[in-house]
Amino acid sequence: MPLGTDRTDRTDRTKKKRTELAHFLRSRRAALSPQDVGLVTSARRARVGLRREEVAVLAGVSASWYAWLEQGRPIKVSDGILDAISRALRLGEPERVHLYRLADANPPLPLSDPDVPDSGLFQRMVDTQLLGPACVIDRYWEVLAFNEPAAEVLSLGREGNGNFLTSLFTGSHGERYLNRAEVARRMTARFRLQSSYGADDARYEEMADRLAAGDTRFAELWERHEVEEFGPITVELDHPEEGPVPFVLFTMDLDEAARTRLLVYLPPGVSGPEAAWP
Repeated sequence: MPLGTDRTDRTDRTKKKRTELAHFLRSRRAALSPQDVGLVTSARRARVGLRREEVAVLAGVSASWYAWLEQGRPIKVSDGILDAISRALRLGEPERVHLYRLADANPPLPLSDPDVPDSGLFQRMVDTQLLGPACVIDRYWEVLAFNEPAAEVLSLGREGNGNFLTSLFTGSHGERYLNRAEVARRMTARFRLQSSYGADDARYEEMADRLAAGDTRFAELWERHEVEEFGPITVELDHPEEGPVPFVLFTMDLDEAARTRLLVYLPPGVSGPEAAWP
């Protein structure tokens, strides 16, 4: 790739996002009437939607600055301003997240805790659809559901549903991994990356402090500041009947808003739903 091509590609992507941001803001403004936001206007007003000046007043910014934003100009926008614009335009939570992404800002914390589907649905899924060990965790790695193979092979549920990360470091769950040091390193790196997405959420810091106080291995790994995206990894488990068995651990997002994840341990030799386990 010629020198400078990558920089040009980034510039083009940035311009495209600004254009999309401008279109998005105009479309949301056009979808509102003055009555929707409590403004009193002349009955003879023919214009559909809000005016830019009206959005600016509602958001507490200057009309010229907001006009530049809608024109796709390269201006920096703070999280506070994005939230003010979100309120002014009556954006729902998915729209608010979309606005942040178009503005090249980190995805915001939800204004309220998103609804998590009934854990009974998760339980039915892991019990009836998955052959190998499987569990569902929430954004804080709390185990919401697990199947019988997970209880048998991973010792999940032996100490209550609990927290996947905590039990990895301090519970019998972690003792089942023959490559525990590597699994612990990679899971810590994933938790570190996840916590950066919720930098304003104090619970991540509280979890890290609690884990570091309870286990020196976590404290050492946390101080490395390694980060890693969720993806397939190979783990070796001490199966209570079969002995050492390699698995591929897959992680799949179930609900982006609630940030629930499905963890599936694919057993060796399983190629279809008709295969038996163990």
